[in-house]
Amino acid sequence: MSHHVPNAPDRPSTDPVWTPILTGLHATALDCLQTSFALLADHANGSGSHLALGARYGFRTRDRDGLVTVEATSDDRAAEAVDLLGLRVEGRWMQLDGPQVRRLCAPGQPLYVTADAYDLPWCPYHEHEHMRHSFLVTAAAPGEVTVVDAYHNDTAWGPARPGVWRLPAAAFDAALAGGAHTLAATAHPAPAIDVPAMLAGNATRAGRARPEIATYLARTGAALDTVAGLHRFVLDVWLLARARDLHERWLSTVRPEAAAALAGQDARWQQLATRSYVALRRAQAGRPAAPELADALGTLIDDHLAALESIAGRAVPPGGDGTPAPGRAGDDGVRAAVLGALGDTLDLDSSALRTTDVLRELPGFDSFRLVDVIDRVERRLGVEVPATALSAADLRDVGSLCAMFGAATGGAR
Repeated sequence: MSHHVPNAPDRPSTDPVWTPILTGLHATALDCLQTSFALLADHANGSGSHLALGARYGFRTRDRDGLVTVEATSDDRAAEAVDLLGLRVEGRWMQLDGPQVRRLCAPGQPLYVTADAYDLPWCPYHEHEHMRHSFLVTAAAPGEVTVVDAYHNDTAWGPARPGVWRLPAAAFDAALAGGAHTLAATAHPAPAIDVPAMLAGNATRAGRARPEIATYLARTGAALDTVAGLHRFVLDVWLLARARDLHERWLSTVRPEAAAALAGQDARWQQLATRSYVALRRAQAGRPAAPELADALGTLIDDHLAALESIAGRAVPPGGDGTPAPGRAGDDGVRAAVLGALGDTLDLDSSALRTTDVLRELPGFDSFRLVDVIDRVERRLGVEVPATALSAADLRDVGSLCAMFGAATGGAR
């Protein structure tokens, strides 16, 4: 049995502001890093705003502990929230303790916090499993802290459900003794999504992802004879299933007729999640693993990609001629993406930037910030600038940066 921090609450309480927002959240389609950004978006822009997190398809892998995974980082999720939800990160602090987080909390300014779920007394992972977990700190008085956690999942140690917890300050400080990463994020009006362009871009990204997916499946399958490999596989299936579910929910709000192409996939993903978890438990007991799981995952991913391509084929912009929408961002869309990225990265008023502004003369600009700007614009436009295009001429001023991305879009967003 888990031993809770003394005086920490066992049950969530209600809150007149956050409980209604939690009720309207599609929490079963979000991972534990997305949930708190989703809360901020719905708090600022209304129920359902968070579904925009599911608009863009992407497949990105990274190595972790010697294994390949699709698990996103906190920085990945923050970048998505900025690009798709209109959030702006005003401050970022690493490895704060409880008293430091409490001092940062101001009325009307929720803080996005990530810490080790192993230390969080309201989580079923408490004293069971280490993982980064997000929550909001929405109020901090001298003797009490209000925590809002929207995570929804069934775990081996009981269910995690969205709720509001009011912790004694001492209990909160004990939970963050291992250090917490903290963001102060403010919400702006969510950027408008060009739906036909996004759907066409999703199909393009799906096609480009196939080689990486093949490599991922090969490496994943080769590790299924180990407990560590199976544990990672279980988590990846869970993450991919939620991402697919979130995309379907977003699609049902903007193109209900197109969402039909994804119908029936959810049950098959849940079935694979169950099979993979059973295989993990058996492996932990010393019984053979199930190498065919990688093939089953490959089939589900293939079906998802085929659906994305089918949906794009039906995405025709208003007044279109019946041909698939190419998803061209256009000069205005490229300019908005570039100026927005410069403003967010350098903390500048993007409306004051001019195309003739020399990049190296902008306050705070350096080569590291340039990489951040390029990464942000690539994510927003759904393109990847070839390394050969990153010349001194293309990176001299704001106008040349816009021209570089205009050429890179080539009609695909």
